[in-house]
Amino acid sequence: MKYWCWLLLFLSLPGWCHSLVKVGGYPYAPFVVKLSDAHYEGLTLDLIEQLNAVQKEVTFVFVPTSAANRYKALDMGRFSLMLFEDSNWGWQTEKLKMTAPFLGGGEVYVALRKEGRDQRFFDDPSRHHLIGVTGYHYGIGQFNADPIYLQRKLNITLVKDNVSALQALLKGRGEVAIINVSYLNQYLLAHPDTANQLLISQKWDQQYQHRAILHPAAPITPAQLEQWLAALQQKGELDRLWTKYGVQQYATP
Repeated sequence: MKYWCWLLLFLSLPGWCHSLVKVGGYPYAPFVVKLSDAHYEGLTLDLIEQLNAVQKEVTFVFVPTSAANRYKALDMGRFSLMLFEDSNWGWQTEKLKMTAPFLGGGEVYVALRKEGRDQRFFDDPSRHHLIGVTGYHYGIGQFNADPIYLQRKLNITLVKDNVSALQALLKGRGEVAIINVSYLNQYLLAHPDTANQLLISQKWDQQYQHRAILHPAAPITPAQLEQWLAALQQKGELDRLWTKYGVQQYATP
């Protein structure tokens, strides 16, 4: 009996158990795709799996949230890390810890292809009925994600995620959708017949500098996370993931 008591005591010590690093994520294809209330997939989930494989100091676990609620949830400690965020997206960066940018990307304007439409259709997207996602930050909206602000300044319909935004465009529920280019590329790869239906802008709404955002009390530091990402890069795992999801590594200017 004493042996088991001592064993339980040793197993309860910090050195004998992994710290949990809770990683927040919201529907944002291809980074997080919600399949059901309890089932998610996407780049974030795959990267969490690789981060757990490359080190044994901590255990990363996924915690779902929403785009609009992610700030409050991080502040309250519901999770301590988000993997793919841009510092322009409403974060109080002076209160948080961040890694250096490690992934690029951005969003473009997409319309249905119709006779007479060309790239000039996107000269002033604010003239059109837009489709966006609740809680997302857009360049055309001065990176203000407040739905009331956006609907006051723009003629915009807000939906739950960028999958729904593209579907709404295809159903004619708006004139211009603002779409994550990584998701768009992935969608067109799976549905090549749709390409002829779409007119895609050559101008960006915004370009990303994806970083990891950490709560000040997170059990890991940005330097640790960067070290593990570098190890995955050296093993070729990051390139494999970037290729799988059609995203691009951030290039330092």
